[in-house]
Amino acid sequence: MSVEKWPSRSLLGRLSRRAREALLQLGTPIGYDAHQRIIRQGDSARHTLLVLEGLVKIVVDTERGRDVVLAVRGRGDLLGEMATLERRPRAAHVIACVPVKGRIIHSPDLGDFLERSPDACLAVARVLSERLRGSDRRGIDFMVCPAPVRVARALLEVTQRWGETVEVGRGLVIPLSQKDIASLAGTGLSSVEKAFRLLEEAGALDRRYRRVLVTDLSRLRRFGELPDEIPY
Repeated sequence: MSVEKWPSRSLLGRLSRRAREALLQLGTPIGYDAHQRIIRQGDSARHTLLVLEGLVKIVVDTERGRDVVLAVRGRGDLLGEMATLERRPRAAHVIACVPVKGRIIHSPDLGDFLERSPDACLAVARVLSERLRGSDRRGIDFMVCPAPVRVARALLEVTQRWGETVEVGRGLVIPLSQKDIASLAGTGLSSVEKAFRLLEEAGALDRRYRRVLVTDLSRLRRFGELPDEIPY
């Protein structure tokens, strides 16, 4: 499989051809239905999942009984590696947004692979560093940005990484509910609805057939007060 097949920011997209082929030989193939729980928060870490097709959301159960969506992951991403490397319980749930195909890699096999491949270790470190940078950036957003701006930034982040081209614009390929978007943006459902109306009036967004379509990325960026590329 060529490097062009995988998103550049994913683990598989960062690996050399040799390391990528070696990683793709590990583990066993597996599939999951949409909405199926793939990894359960609190479980022991016995394996990681290498996503080959589909999208998932990372969800945390909080002490107040509220589920929080932290991120969306997709093709080429490795999931559950932090708990595996730290030998600690899972920190979050992983739930399929759409049907998912991947490879289950048992923890000892992943550890052996990383010990044999310094390039792969560096790639994993870069992925984790990027996630940490994004988490820090969103923490700042929560403190200084109004809710409509945070909603626009959440939509832009997901669309730029996982959007699919459709006739009238760029649509979110995942069935994210408004509750999920509110959670990503750290706001409430009423704020998401208000932001959606403003974005529709600005010509940046269209809602049809139960899908959210981003029809103008440049307008969405301006609404989110961002430059050409989202900084996380």
